[in-house]
Amino acid sequence: MNDSRQFKVPEPDNKYTRLAQWLQQLLEEPEPVSEKAPLAQPSEHQLELLMGSDYHVRFYQQMPDFIMALLSNDAQAMLHYAPLLYHLAGCRECHQSYLELYDAMQAALYPQGTRPILGQGTRTLAATPQRMLGHLCQTLISQAEAVFRQSRRDQRSEDATVRALLQLALKVSAHIGQSSIRRYALHDLVRVATLAEGPTSPKEEDPGSYTYTPALSGAGTRGRKVVRRADTFPRAAQPIQPIIVLQARGLEGYIRQYEDTLELHLQDLGPSLRGKHILVSVPLGSLLEPIRWIGGNPRAIRSTSVVDASGAITVPLGQTELSLSDPEERNLLEAMFLLLEVHSDNAQAD
Repeated sequence: MNDSRQFKVPEPDNKYTRLAQWLQQLLEEPEPVSEKAPLAQPSEHQLELLMGSDYHVRFYQQMPDFIMALLSNDAQAMLHYAPLLYHLAGCRECHQSYLELYDAMQAALYPQGTRPILGQGTRTLAATPQRMLGHLCQTLISQAEAVFRQSRRDQRSEDATVRALLQLALKVSAHIGQSSIRRYALHDLVRVATLAEGPTSPKEEDPGSYTYTPALSGAGTRGRKVVRRADTFPRAAQPIQPIIVLQARGLEGYIRQYEDTLELHLQDLGPSLRGKHILVSVPLGSLLEPIRWIGGNPRAIRSTSVVDASGAITVPLGQTELSLSDPEERNLLEAMFLLLEVHSDNAQAD
């Protein structure tokens, strides 16, 4: 064999035929890489793991278990995941995804550098670089979307898998201390979590409806920095409490915790809502099981009182053992309130 890159094709009845053919394909010159498409706009996915022609959901779903087996020095890993190994050798896209997942999981489980002795769970994640955690969150959310779309194509239900992936993304994001990285990591969370509701067309702005999102600031646990007016939230006589600050159309509201109850405080709501009950919708509310929502449905929480003449109202949302005083639990709650909708309760009696 003069050329070390060439193999003689064995006889058809040779039991090593398939192995030789695979090695021959593996050592062939790689195809020239075509020029990639322009980068997606910021509003599009930064991690496009969806249903392209070269994306293989079945193999991708095996990667975390395979990587965990490798990191745990499982001697049987290569044998158990032989089909996946064979696929990775021939699929450039899946191989690149494998490398990225391996780096992320290795960094999460075995952080490098000098650090205190850490146990399992949240402290280990807290030692992981923030951007690495953000990347992992994006990967989990993109995987959830891919599983959802594939399940619709196959006409089967994978709702439990999608839910578990999104819940894991939420829990990982709680360990991201920088609010800008956390917001970026969860950019697609609401959209993917509501895929089952189908596409929605743009709605005309309703003066009686408000869509609140958390203010992009970490000041919620430090006091009133994000509040511009001195009389916005009258808490001057009380100790500073951790809050989640919300914004909509230039208005501000906040969520605070009274014992185990989460309360929504709004003000300056429009005249069309004054003197009426309101409905509060938290689209991500069903993802977080430790919260017992008032009325049992986070998409339809009815206020117990009416909006007063100044447009202010306080709405109990639910009870939870999570605490806004704990930084990681506060991050988890803030992620759940990435979107909060308020509108008039049309079912109320006049």
